[in-house]
Order: sequence, then structure tokens, then C-alpha cells
Amino acid sequence: MHRFFVDPRALAERPVRLRGDLAHQCARVLRLAPGDHIMLLDNTGAAYTACLLAVSPREVLAEIVERIEPQAEPGIRLELFQAVPRAKKIEWVLQKGTELGVSVFTPVIAERCQGLSPADLDGPKLDRWRKIVTEAAEQSGRTRLPVVEPALPLAEAVAAAACADLGLVAAVSAEGRPLRTVLEALDEMPASVALLVGPEGGFAPEEVMLAKAAGVHPITLGPRVLRTETAALVAFSAVLYALGELG
Repeated sequence: MHRFFVDPRALAERPVRLRGDLAHQCARVLRLAPGDHIMLLDNTGAAYTACLLAVSPREVLAEIVERIEPQAEPGIRLELFQAVPRAKKIEWVLQKGTELGVSVFTPVIAERCQGLSPADLDGPKLDRWRKIVTEAAEQSGRTRLPVVEPALPLAEAVAAAACADLGLVAAVSAEGRPLRTVLEALDEMPASVALLVGPEGGFAPEEVMLAKAAGVHPITLGPRVLRTETAALVAFSAVLYALGELG
């Protein structure tokens, strides 16, 4: 069943009216017809099964059949602070991170980010990233949209990551402890886990030390060097498994 995030106000209408890009997608792209069922998501954790009454590229009319609350979201908040790699890699991280259960993505400008500034990542680029996240959330059955924040310089990202119950920074230096060791030392399940991941080439040593001084734990992810687009998925998969969130 096709899933779509919609403005909660649209669900108050009877019948529900879907317009704009969503109507075009239903009519022209997916070729849906009256009698077909879709799922509408209001970004609060609820989902609504709806039966289509009328379909056109301008407007789709639907009747709500059932309201449910799927248990699709992790019990912990995952925050990814990803130093920005090349374009296709960051898009892959956004898509797969959404599928895994990341709640917040924050692009980070680190020393080895090839001369980027936060202004370079605003406007149309940020809009595109949010669209990628929305589509991935719909495809993967999420009931809440991950947030894609504007880019931050590293110092501000470190300060934000330090506010999580557990802050981690992926490091390839001797400063890092095995992730398993950090997780086994926890006294209780954290409500939020923040992870800083470097760009191609990783964080500079002084950047890792900055994070460590702020209370963010440097971690390693095994004896092999992972690519920047792989590190976050490996780390968060391990966190979710260790905390009983992968079933």
C-alpha cells in the first residue's frame, strides 16, 4: 500500500482532499483509481487507511477507513551529525539513515569538507535533502518524518551532540574506544544518541579532541576503515541492536 505524509489539517476534511504534487503522483505516476487504498500519515505517529473515491491530476478524494498507530519508530532518538561528503554520498546517507530510524540529520562542515560553508548547503539543496528523507520515510513505513536541519560548523555540531544522553564521534585515531565497550558500560538505556561522522578522510585529530573535551565519546567501529557513508549506518545498527531495537 502506498504511503504519503500529509498536512494533518487535510485529514479533518470529509472527504479528504489531496491536491498538488500528491494528486499528480496518485493519478499520473502511480495510476491509482477509485477503490484503491492508500495510507496517509500525519507525522504524529498515527496512520490512516483511506479508500480513493475520485482520482484526477488536480485533486484526489479519499474516505478514511481506519486509524492505526504502527510501532515503526525506534524507542530512542537517533541524531546524526554527518560531515558533508560528495553529493551522491550524502543523499545515500539520508535515504538509508531514514530507513534505519534516524530522527534528526544535521549536515556538518568540518576541516576536510573541501571548502564548503553552511550557506552552500541552504535553499534548494536543503529542500532536495528533505524531499529525499520524505520519500524514504514513506517507502520504509516510518510514521514520523526525520528532520533535516541546516548545516552547522563543527564546533556548533559538537555542542549540540553533547546535549544528547549519549554522544559519540567516529574516530580512526587511538583516542577511540570500541563502540561495544562504550555501550556495555551504560547504566541505563539512553533516550537519545548523537553520532558525529567525519567526511572523506575523517575528522582531523584536533576535531576529535574538541568533541572529546565536550563529553562526546570517540569510538571505533572495528579493525577496518569504513567509508563516511557506511560509518553511521554501522554505528546506529549496532546501537539499535545492543539496546533491543532491532526486534
